[in-house]
Amino acid sequence: MKQTSTNRILFYTMLAITAIATYITINSYYTQVAIYQEKELFKLDCIANAVAYNISGDEHSRLISQFPNSDLTNKVKEDSAYKMILMQISMAKMMTKIPSEISTVIKDSVSGKFKQAISTDDHDWLIELSHGAKALDTMYGKGGMIGLYESSDGYRLGALSPVFNDEGKAVGVLQVEETFDSFINQAKNQIYFNILISLAFILLIGILMFFSVKSILKRIDKLNQEKQELEQMRRELVANVSHDLRTPLASIHGYIETLLMKKDSLDEETKEKYLNTTLQSTQKLKTLVDELFELSKIESRERKLNIESFSVKELAFDVVSHFKREAEEKKIEIAVDSSEHISLVKADLALIDRTLQNLIGNAVKYCTEGDKINVGIREANGKIVVSISDTGSGISEEDLPHLFDRFFKGKSSKPGTGLGLAIVKGILELHDSEYKVESKLGEGTRFTFTLNI
Repeated sequence: MKQTSTNRILFYTMLAITAIATYITINSYYTQVAIYQEKELFKLDCIANAVAYNISGDEHSRLISQFPNSDLTNKVKEDSAYKMILMQISMAKMMTKIPSEISTVIKDSVSGKFKQAISTDDHDWLIELSHGAKALDTMYGKGGMIGLYESSDGYRLGALSPVFNDEGKAVGVLQVEETFDSFINQAKNQIYFNILISLAFILLIGILMFFSVKSILKRIDKLNQEKQELEQMRRELVANVSHDLRTPLASIHGYIETLLMKKDSLDEETKEKYLNTTLQSTQKLKTLVDELFELSKIESRERKLNIESFSVKELAFDVVSHFKREAEEKKIEIAVDSSEHISLVKADLALIDRTLQNLIGNAVKYCTEGDKINVGIREANGKIVVSISDTGSGISEEDLPHLFDRFFKGKSSKPGTGLGLAIVKGILELHDSEYKVESKLGEGTRFTFTLNI
C-alpha cells in the first residue's frame, strides 16, 4: 500500500473519531441535563409534599375568605396564620438550600384563574399567575412534577402538592419552583465532570482505534513487502534450481547419448567410466531434489515434529563416526567434547541428526590437512548447548549475513547444493532453538545452537 493511501486512511480515521467524539459529547450533555433535571424535579416534589403536609388547609381557607383580594395584602400579612404558613415554607426553603420559590396557589371559583397566596419571595397576596396555567390546571388537586415550563422570566422547573383541610378536601396547592438557570448553575460542574469522563473514555477508544488501524495498515504493508520478497525468492529459486539442474542433466544427456551412438566402438572400461559419471550426476540430482523437498516441507511447516527424549551426546558420537573415515583421509582431527553426565533433550531425533550431519559435514568440507573439528556439548541455563567449531578457512564478514540463505555458496568453489544451512535454520526454528554462527576468515568457524532439556 502506498504511503499516500496510508496517510489518507489515517486522516479519515482521525476525522471519523473526532466526529463521533463531538456527536457523543453534545448528546451526552443533553442526556446529562435531562437526568439531572429529573433528579431536581424529584427533589422539588419531595419538598412540596413535605411542606404541604404541615400546612393547615382550614387556616389557609380562612385567610382566603377573610382577605378575598390583593388590596388586602398588608392586612393579611399581619395575620398569625399567614405568618405561621410563611414561616413553614421559608424554613423549608432555607433547610433545602436550593434557590427555589415556594408558594401556595388557589384556583378562583368564579374566574377559574390561578392566584398565588403566600410566597417565600414576598409577592402580593392573591396575585394572579401569568404563567404555568395549563400545568397548574392539569395537576391542581393531584400534585406531582410539572416539569419544565416557560414563564415571563424564562424557563422554570416546578412541582405541586395539594393542601388539604380537616375534611380531606384540597383547598389549594403548594408550588415549589426553580429557574432553569439556577438549576444549571448548580448541576453544571457535575454534568461537565461526567461529560469529561465520557469524552476521556471516547478519546481513549479513539486512540486505540487509531493505532489499531495504523497497526493493520503497517501489517498490510509488511505483508505486501513479504509478498514481493517471496516473489523475488521464487524467481531466484527458479533461476538457481535451473542452474543446478542444468549441469548434471547435461552430463547425463551427453554420456547416455555417447553410449548410444558409439556403443559398438567403445570398450568396456570406457563404458563403465561413462556410466559411473552418469550415476554421479543422477546422485547429484537426487540430492538436490531431496533437499529441495525437505526444505519446502520445513519452511511450510508441513513437517510435524516427532518429539522424543534422547541423548544428543550419543547422537553426536554416531554422526562423528560417520565422518571419521573422510576426516582421516583429509588428515583432519575430529572429536566430541562433553562432560560425563549430560541431560536428555526433547526434540525430533531425525531432524537433529540431519542438523549435525549438515554442520559437521560442512566443517569437514572446508577444513584441510592439520585442521581440527570439535563438537562440544554442555548444559547451561536449563538447556543443552551444542557447538561445532573448526580451525578451517573461516567465512568472510560479507558472507556471514547470507549464510543461511537458500543456494548461497559465497565465493567457495566447493561442491554442494547450497541448501544445507537453509535446512539447518528451518529445523532449529521448528524447535524454537537459539542459534548463531561466529567466524573469522583464516581462523575458523563456530556454529552454536540450543535444545530443550
